[in-house]
Amino acid sequence: MTARTMTRWLAPAALALCLAGGATAEPGEDRYSDLDNPMTPADMQGASVLDVERYRPTYALEGCASDFPEAREPDAGLAAALKGAQAFSHKHKGLGLLVLHDGVPIHESYAGGASVTSTSASASMMKSLIALLYGIAIRDGIIGSVDDPIGDYLDEWAQDPRGDITLEQMLTMSSGLAPSDFMKIIFAPDIGAEAVKLELAGEPGSEFSYNNAVTKLLTLALDRALSAQGKGGVLEYLEAELWCPIGNGPARVWVDPAGKARGYAGMQATLRDWARVGELIRNEGRAGGEQVVPESWIAAMASPSDANAQYGLHVWLGREHTPQRAYSKENPVKVPHSEPFEAQDIVYFDGFGGQRVYVLPSHDLTVVRIGEVDLTYDDSRIPNLLARAVE
Repeated sequence: MTARTMTRWLAPAALALCLAGGATAEPGEDRYSDLDNPMTPADMQGASVLDVERYRPTYALEGCASDFPEAREPDAGLAAALKGAQAFSHKHKGLGLLVLHDGVPIHESYAGGASVTSTSASASMMKSLIALLYGIAIRDGIIGSVDDPIGDYLDEWAQDPRGDITLEQMLTMSSGLAPSDFMKIIFAPDIGAEAVKLELAGEPGSEFSYNNAVTKLLTLALDRALSAQGKGGVLEYLEAELWCPIGNGPARVWVDPAGKARGYAGMQATLRDWARVGELIRNEGRAGGEQVVPESWIAAMASPSDANAQYGLHVWLGREHTPQRAYSKENPVKVPHSEPFEAQDIVYFDGFGGQRVYVLPSHDLTVVRIGEVDLTYDDSRIPNLLARAVE
């Protein structure tokens, strides 16, 4: 029996025993830290992305760490491109850069106090993990399909027009819901209770509008569906069905004071952990000889949505170029893209201010980059330097 098959047969409590090598405990017991000492607005002031201890409370993923592949030396042309990529990252407050070519590390560098064991506040890169979990949950019969109305999973909206919004419209950020209150969605004692207060502001499916509360609602819906079927919740499912099967190690998830996953942000993991997630996508959902996520779901995630060709199912895409990529018409923040992506099939996770996982399937590249927030960070530079070097 493979590790993947074994984890699917184990109940959450038995899984905790398997992973920890210790006594059986209730799911989640002793996994939480600082539930009575949540992050405050003052904690955010001047925080580095490496100051993960400020992001409280957290839930510990014990993980199932596997060996990382041994590095190899790149050829001269690729080495020059890697030098340029590292220089660009450093110029824009970079703290870490990891590049894999055909699954093999060819560059790994750190700066500013970061190291191979450092975890960071990855911001919205967590959103893409929620999308991957939806693909697994549909395969497992926890969720019916992306065509389901979200009201099927949120009792508060069961008899409400908002309940007619489909999961696909939520995953493509075309929900039609009003923008959320940033401070409340960060600091509310129960973020789910805050998110369900959002009102409709437009026709679902008609307009792209990136919204943290939308991902929180998706996370809440999945959490309740899992609980209803005796499968624990999102945090246990994340560890058992995604984090462990791809061989990732210990990590922490920033949760709300109610102990629930935020979904829109919060994964504190190493660059190598993120690289394994990127490799999962590059390999069409396979890791360690197992189909962890359905291949069809990876294809669906990477398909341009009707509302925005630059966005799929909670991942960003490179099919259409705009010099300034927008999150919504209301949001003044724009991300520079000085040129089109060389790899039209690029799929990437976007964490605020320059946290990225880039996956270029056609070029066999996976790139992870973290840094301090820099709104001048140009998304096209690193992937294009590397893509040209391997063409």
